[in-house]
Amino acid sequence: MKKIVMVVVGVGALAAANVIRAEEPTKSEGAPQKEVSSAQSQEDAEIAALRAKVAARMKADADEYGRDGVRAIEMAYRAYSRSKDVDNEHLRTLIEKYPKANRTGCAVMYAGQRAQGSDDGKWFRLAMEKYADCMYGDGVQVGAYARLYLAGYLESKGKKDEAKKLRGEILKLYPDARTHRGRKMSEFLDSGK
Repeated sequence: MKKIVMVVVGVGALAAANVIRAEEPTKSEGAPQKEVSSAQSQEDAEIAALRAKVAARMKADADEYGRDGVRAIEMAYRAYSRSKDVDNEHLRTLIEKYPKANRTGCAVMYAGQRAQGSDDGKWFRLAMEKYADCMYGDGVQVGAYARLYLAGYLESKGKKDEAKKLRGEILKLYPDARTHRGRKMSEFLDSGK
């Protein structure tokens, strides 16, 4: 059981480490470097905290479902991620058989992205309500990500107040939330982008 969890956690840690490396500033001489180093240290600590949350979430899955369950979850998740369907037997298996699994929350989030609003945001709402504590291996929090996507959908439908409320929830509930590229959501939510 520990081997599977460690491999999955290791992949998430590598992804997060690659985000850090890709965004590290080049070294230069002078006083400004100390400020960058301090900011970089804080960012490194924040990403390390997210990696720890991912590891804890994956350990909870191993404790809940055991080694065979984690393997079945991963197989269903991968099968779903390779399909083009919004809803299929793999997604339904994850939701019905493994309702507490981290990968189930990620799959529900993918369903929302695939639906592209044709479902009135139902999958994003489900992700927010039942899977907000799930996390991608790179530290992206499903609860924050679902709110971000749903806010974009609502804004496109002219529901600006609802969208603004969701963005506020991200800032309040997920102050350390990051995108898949490692960017802090608060940086572009504050500026209204």
